[in-house]
Amino acid sequence: MSDTSNEDKTEQPTPRRLIRAREEGSIARAPSLPGAAIMLTAALFFLMGGRSILGSMEQSLRLGLGLDPATMHEPQRVVVAAWHVLSPPLAATAVLILLVMAVGVLSNLAVGGFIFAPKLIVPDLNRVNPLSGLKRLFSREGLAEIVKAILKVCVIGAVAYVVVRGSIPSIANLARESWPDAALGVAALTSRALLYFAGALAFLVALEVPYQLWSHRGRLRMTRQELRDEMREMEVSVHTKRRLRALRRRMARARMMTEVPRADVIITNPDHYAAALRYREGEMRAPRLVAKGTGLVAEKIRAIASENRIPIVEAPPLARAIYRFVELEDEIPAGLYQAVAEVLAYVYRLRVARETGRAAPPPPADRRFEPPEEFRTDR
Repeated sequence: MSDTSNEDKTEQPTPRRLIRAREEGSIARAPSLPGAAIMLTAALFFLMGGRSILGSMEQSLRLGLGLDPATMHEPQRVVVAAWHVLSPPLAATAVLILLVMAVGVLSNLAVGGFIFAPKLIVPDLNRVNPLSGLKRLFSREGLAEIVKAILKVCVIGAVAYVVVRGSIPSIANLARESWPDAALGVAALTSRALLYFAGALAFLVALEVPYQLWSHRGRLRMTRQELRDEMREMEVSVHTKRRLRALRRRMARARMMTEVPRADVIITNPDHYAAALRYREGEMRAPRLVAKGTGLVAEKIRAIASENRIPIVEAPPLARAIYRFVELEDEIPAGLYQAVAEVLAYVYRLRVARETGRAAPPPPADRRFEPPEEFRTDR
């Protein structure tokens, strides 16, 4: 099947297409931005620290000319003397190099950000194929790069002409100046030239960044068929996620049923809701919900509780409140402490009656099992 032509790609790239392209290493970059940022950084560095740099160079020169000739006959002293001579300019140079490296890296990441794409490391024969190279050279992107290169040469050439023409008298006068004044003059001319070049590159970058972003999205445009295929894949993905959620719910329900025999009490509606609580003094701050459900699930919880002789207490408002406001494995909120404490106290009396062979005490006739108003679900 032949490749789809660019004319057929009329649809904007979807977020999923953009994410996939980024994973494959396809992002927008502005190649001129690091160069402009580095040149501007160097110009500002020389403007603000030029006098200090010249001072360190002068100090290095004086130290070198003032060395004792006897030092050259002792290797250990030569190394120490060389370090004292070279350390001042080396320190300034190291600061400039580190600053330029940091600015270069950050400016390169300013458009597109940082990516790690292992696919770019895999060898690809198309990259060294001459036919593919010619095709890229005469493509729209290749012609655009040629036009940008010509524009850069013209702009930089024009700026260089203006700077050199305006600096000829100053350069001629530097020959009559003394060392400090001549060096400062050269530093000033160099800094001004770098600023002009950085300004010209910044102008080109202001044109290049929007173009690169637009061109990158253009390369990722999609055909209608690709858009339909992606929507179909997403629908399949949604159905898969639903099935996974349902499977997780079933697995959670199965684990939940294994916790019912370890519960201390089952609070019911009595027919529609069921909530199993467990409390271990010294291990838990408050009773914990280990199982809950409605309908058939609630019926299953009650059946397991009956098989394991777990007390079942009918407290409809409290059962509904626990089901609504408490998640599995969570402790009950402070607002339900009093009502749940009354239920546990009643369960304790039931256990004592069962162990002593006495009749089970009746549940309290008052409303001590009911939750506070803010936890009522029937308001």
